[in-house]
Amino acid sequence: MTRKQEKDVIKKIKIAMIESGFNQVSLAEKMGKTHSAINKMLNGNSAITMANLEKIAALTKRPVNYFFDNSTDVKGNNNVVGNNNKTSSATEKDIKLLSTQVELLSAKIKLIEAEIKLLKKGK
Repeated sequence: MTRKQEKDVIKKIKIAMIESGFNQVSLAEKMGKTHSAINKMLNGNSAITMANLEKIAALTKRPVNYFFDNSTDVKGNNNVVGNNNKTSSATEKDIKLLSTQVELLSAKIKLIEAEIKLLKKGK
């Protein structure tokens, strides 16, 4: 998979997560993974295995090919990834905002995890 294809798959995973009501923590719990593992995967710092993609597909109720197909999503809508992007600018702004919110929440979780480690060391 090329770097561009990997980025497209990651974008589709994030969209599927948001649409399905998952954040990184809840997805990690359902997959039996750590939040850190999911964070690394969604930031492109670790490879997305087919087994993990299949789990994400099942949890978000999408077929695996949803993450690779750049023509239409499972609902028949134009995808927001790839050259066939025909979404409205309002939708694009919403997706950008949601992605930013996901990243912000992820950063907050990292801070809380660091604080917990410090508190545990202080005991």
